[in-house]
Amino acid sequence: MTNLSKLTLLASCIFFINCTKDEVKYLQLSGRVVDAEYETIILISPNQDVYRDSLIEIPIVEGKFLYVDTLEYPQEMNIAFKESVEDGIFRTMPVFLENEKINLTIYDEEKFDQNEIDGGTLNEEYKNYKQGLSFRFDHKTKPLKDSLSVLKKNGLDESDSAKFLYSALRNATNQDEKVPIYQQIDSLRESGNFYTEPAQKLNDQLEKIREEQRKFQQEYIDNQLNVVGYFLLFESLIFEKEEIDVYAARNTIKLLSERNPNHPYNDLATSLVEAIDNARVGSKYTDFTAPDLFGNEITLSDKMNGEIILLDLWATWCGPCIAKTKTMIPIYEEFKDQGFNIIGVAGEYENTNNLKKFLNREKWPWLNLVELDKKNSIWHKYGVDHGGGGMFLIDKTGIIIAKNPTAEQVKQELELRLL
Repeated sequence: MTNLSKLTLLASCIFFINCTKDEVKYLQLSGRVVDAEYETIILISPNQDVYRDSLIEIPIVEGKFLYVDTLEYPQEMNIAFKESVEDGIFRTMPVFLENEKINLTIYDEEKFDQNEIDGGTLNEEYKNYKQGLSFRFDHKTKPLKDSLSVLKKNGLDESDSAKFLYSALRNATNQDEKVPIYQQIDSLRESGNFYTEPAQKLNDQLEKIREEQRKFQQEYIDNQLNVVGYFLLFESLIFEKEEIDVYAARNTIKLLSERNPNHPYNDLATSLVEAIDNARVGSKYTDFTAPDLFGNEITLSDKMNGEIILLDLWATWCGPCIAKTKTMIPIYEEFKDQGFNIIGVAGEYENTNNLKKFLNREKWPWLNLVELDKKNSIWHKYGVDHGGGGMFLIDKTGIIIAKNPTAEQVKQELELRLL
């Protein structure tokens, strides 16, 4: 071997050793799809809008897929099939991503419970958490759920009033007819008269166990303070807003932030808690600025004028939102000269063409602003990210006095406060 060859070999060895020593670890997410005809998997980050936000898409080729990335922080993603998301009915599976090799076996959605995850410290941690939860509570919940299933199978779970309302709902021909029925169903639930007495007793027992499960979950989060904890916290903040203890949630975020400094989940968790707290009945409204259809920037506080305001967050693509707003028109006409006003904000995407056509047709007489492509984060500030909108009745001092009230409830408040 020549000296030049020896030198080249030595340089190659040194290069290989250095590359191995300094090799950057990366995420390799691979897997196969079993007995399912889909073309694309999507990854959904916490609090993402699957229909409006930009999502990571992974092609499925001959039943297999591969996604490679280098992550700055470990994170949780929900996996779903793109085709099902586009159809509007889909299931998701949480997976924790780290700079490791992670292999998935994914079945058709009807068999999603059989999905398998191999690899990743956090995936193993989440698996252990779920097993602990099942071991602790399944033997308590199963007989209650089985009894409820028997009642439902025999038509003995819903009260006569609930059955009557659901029959009316099936016969309704449009959203204008459906909205007041939905409101009556909600009132029936709130009053405790939705279920028959046997079913209500079983549900009350299940709720006590769910409270124990929440405590079990909170203990896990406080003890582990990892990305699994963030995921469990997000699930509560997004889907169990009404049950959240804001003070406890803030303390949990403080602990998570101290253990995981600079993780982007810290800001997300904080903003979710703030939105819940700010949108509660008894809280002061959150101010914002948004344009009207002429491009004029309007600040909400400048339009309060010492009146009682119904802040109506809605969208032209949200049928139930529109139908509910229509129920407020008679209330507006009756009280508009007595210190009551409505301010609407339409959540639209890409352009305002549909909004202009709609308002030209319906001629709603109050101020309507535009939240285009979530520019001002108004839906997030009021804790309605995952819906078409929401209504907030605000008194003269700026305090929220009702959330998603019915027309009758708004009228009662106005009669009490203005007459």
